Amino acid sequence: MVAAVLSVAASARAQDAPGTPFDRVSFFVGLDGSKQPQDLGINANIGPRFAINAGIPVSATSGLGVQVGAAVNLSDSAVHVLDQVEGTSRRSQVFLTAGVFQRLTRGSWALAYDLVREQYYDTFTLAQVRGEGSVRLSGKDELGVAFGFGARGEDGRVGDVRVRLEPIAQALAFSRHEWSAGGRTTLWVGLASGHHNEVLVIPDASFDRHVLVYGARLDLPLNSRVSVTGAANLITPAATGTVDAFMGITIRTAGARPQQRTRTSPLLDVANNTELPVDLTVLSR
Repeated sequence: MVAAVLSVAASARAQDAPGTPFDRVSFFVGLDGSKQPQDLGINANIGPRFAINAGIPVSATSGLGVQVGAAVNLSDSAVHVLDQVEGTSRRSQVFLTAGVFQRLTRGSWALAYDLVREQYYDTFTLAQVRGEGSVRLSGKDELGVAFGFGARGEDGRVGDVRVRLEPIAQALAFSRHEWSAGGRTTLWVGLASGHHNEVLVIPDASFDRHVLVYGARLDLPLNSRVSVTGAANLITPAATGTVDAFMGITIRTAGARPQQRTRTSPLLDVANNTELPVDLTVLSR
């Protein structure tokens, strides 16, 4: 899908708006924290995150564009258990996102393919399809729906234990508000398909189905280019589900405030643990 998106962008070069794709780029640096079923009930991860996201216009008049982005998370274990049991104390993740979107007068929509390559207790490559659509109720408010579902899982090992990782499907409803001071908040609630409750040191093969998921995002401008950006996504129950969050600084070439961005600025963020929760199934011990 990445190749197809880049092909569309290249064929549409004649329709580009004035300027260059560099007018629609954002850079992020901050901290990421994550606890998911893939952490086997005995670990969590925290560390720096770096991301770049670019929008490429297909038709500026209709608000149609494609986006390509990449991010790196370099995490250390936040719990002193997995390193003692299995030896792993760090995790690195490389996220890639490619998609198409359209910003309309009365709303917007987007569809993207997310890929993550992570080196943890084993090496995994996972993927999902993600999308959203929204309707603008006024100049300041939007209501919408969003989804994500797995496109690729992979088997691996934790020591002598065979496991499989799979993205967790989510379906959400969200409300977005732009404040008079220039900030933007998004709140969402929905359902996740479910997750296993595996604990490496205490086997538990139970499964929680159709669990609640909720979260929030903040984008708070500090000046014309820089904003504080953060989000949290939680899949219940918190003890065995996910607790994912990040916070940092975003620099946008198109401007920090929503009204400063062009119609072909990227609509979706580059994937992160907040958008791509991962389940774990023990295949054999």
